[in-house]
Amino acid sequence: MNEPAPSANGHAAPIDDMNRHGRRIQELMEEIESLPDTPARTLVNECMTSLLGFYGQGLERMLQIVKRSGIGGKQVYDELIQDRVVSGLLLIHGLHPVDLGTRLRTALEKIRPYMQSHGGNVELLSLEADFARLRLQGACKTCPSSAVTLELAVRHAIEEACPDLAGFEVEGAAAPAEAEVHAAPEWTDIEEARHLQEGALIRAAAMGTQLIVCKSAGKLYAYRDRCPACNLPLHLGTLEAGLLACRAGHRFSIRNAGVSPDDSRLFLEPVPLVQNGGTVQVALASERNGETEALAETTA
Repeated sequence: MNEPAPSANGHAAPIDDMNRHGRRIQELMEEIESLPDTPARTLVNECMTSLLGFYGQGLERMLQIVKRSGIGGKQVYDELIQDRVVSGLLLIHGLHPVDLGTRLRTALEKIRPYMQSHGGNVELLSLEADFARLRLQGACKTCPSSAVTLELAVRHAIEEACPDLAGFEVEGAAAPAEAEVHAAPEWTDIEEARHLQEGALIRAAAMGTQLIVCKSAGKLYAYRDRCPACNLPLHLGTLEAGLLACRAGHRFSIRNAGVSPDDSRLFLEPVPLVQNGGTVQVALASERNGETEALAETTA
């Protein structure tokens, strides 16, 4: 079982910690179900049901008290139902006041600016029986990693806001061969990107991979720290008017999925990046197929 990626301050994000506990509970429940002693299995299940009901009633009571506490209470109530950890607890107990469809559409709207920044978009085709059908739109056709990148961002947003969704499928997602390369992504905080100035770029590391994070027109973008034309590290280059140039002069539009304005066959490797409040996170899998980035290290 994969452990949650630590944040920059060394602690797992609250939602990741909660998910870890949730997975462990699920594992324990499966072990209980496999017990050969039927009376013991029944007794443990009844205990778990009663315990959940007990805490659920307490949580519901607390929400009612907060909601009735005037203007200040309404503000606290709104903050509670929007908090990712509290929201997860409310869903477990069937107490969340926002329906699944609204939460799903809100999640998609939240990442839409990021999708558009990489030349794509996402459309909700249907939501039936708690199963959603989505379609990726306009991903850069010349960039084989764009569909994977956008799909990861969509999945992260949905799994975070709609853990009660029975399932979903994404039309226009990457082919299985491509998806395998990016399997098991983990979201990592990039602390140093929180206060990045307009027109600036920084070097960052996540899951053993060297990245650059740029800010242009008020938006953040993340790419692998490697020029596809000459293999030089991009963090040693320059960023002007949304164009990132390596030391050899190869240019790439960071606001157009990393495609080169001089040669459309050249493009950077985008990395999913989302902003949640004051945090900046990127999604990466473990080092791909033994790939190393020694050049970026030795030429820094």
